[in-house]
Amino acid sequence: METQQFKRLKISQGGFTLLELLVVITLIAALAVGALIAYDGVGDKAQAAAGADANVKVDNAIRQYKAVTLVYPNQWDSLVSVSGTPQLLPVLPRQLLGVAGVLPNLIVPLTLSGEAASNVTFSFGRAGITELQYWRLPNDTLNGGVIPNLAHNESFNPLNAEEVEHFDNGQIDDLITNVAVIPSRTGCQASGVTVTPTLGTNGVTGGPLGGTNWIQNRFSDALEQDECHLVVALGFGSDAAASTTVNSSLAITKAPSFAKTDPTDPANNVNPNQHYSRYIGLFLVGSDGANGGTEDNNITGNEYLNKARLLTIIAPDGTIADQNLAEAAQR
Repeated sequence: METQQFKRLKISQGGFTLLELLVVITLIAALAVGALIAYDGVGDKAQAAAGADANVKVDNAIRQYKAVTLVYPNQWDSLVSVSGTPQLLPVLPRQLLGVAGVLPNLIVPLTLSGEAASNVTFSFGRAGITELQYWRLPNDTLNGGVIPNLAHNESFNPLNAEEVEHFDNGQIDDLITNVAVIPSRTGCQASGVTVTPTLGTNGVTGGPLGGTNWIQNRFSDALEQDECHLVVALGFGSDAAASTTVNSSLAITKAPSFAKTDPTDPANNVNPNQHYSRYIGLFLVGSDGANGGTEDNNITGNEYLNKARLLTIIAPDGTIADQNLAEAAQR
């Protein structure tokens, strides 16, 4: 009896049976796959959370710099070309550019002239934005392989980048004529220059909310859907950050980049190797009816702001911090 018990004990201590080994291997494999999926989800969450965090930090840093120096950082990136008729840069994420019949364009090119050009130049110049960084032509193949985030710098991109000084010593040096703006309500003008009206939320003329000021209102609730405003979009690139490191006790040393991986629709991905992925500042430069002006859907005279005002910072895919935080929570 003792011999049989000893044999059973020895067998039980000898290791797993084949069936037990198979069960253990299956469990390990399942756990490994589960861990991989969880890790992948953590990456998506971290990416979305980082995007929201950087959005808020850039906004705060710019406002702190403004509070200390009384001006905004200089040398922002234009989102349109400077030569000839302005065109949006083709490396902008598609969510900004829009897709006909699918997504509305969140920014549009605008050619300023006459009073509109001079007032916008004065408004930015008095606010400390006296120089802008441009692409000469809206063709990324002319950039010599320079990644989009660095292609506004004339040293990185001597073939197609240009720095233009628009304002110097309180006077206009070179008018700002080519700008990217947020569409406004139907009929909105800046000194007779028509601001492109909004498309519907489905990217169709006359679609839901089309012709109202809904895009500006989405970015800043202070701008109502039935109002006419001129809002200019500029990228906070490496030159803008570098401009704060000279003659200032407060420096913004780096311009962060945004990246996005959309597992449900890869067309919405934002890849810094392919897209312009700097954060974008939206500046209010004029409001119809402001400063005692007449509300006639045409921004003129004193209705232009003496100094351009930063409304908000958005990600290059047109999202705001709240949206990216919500996305992080969902993943």
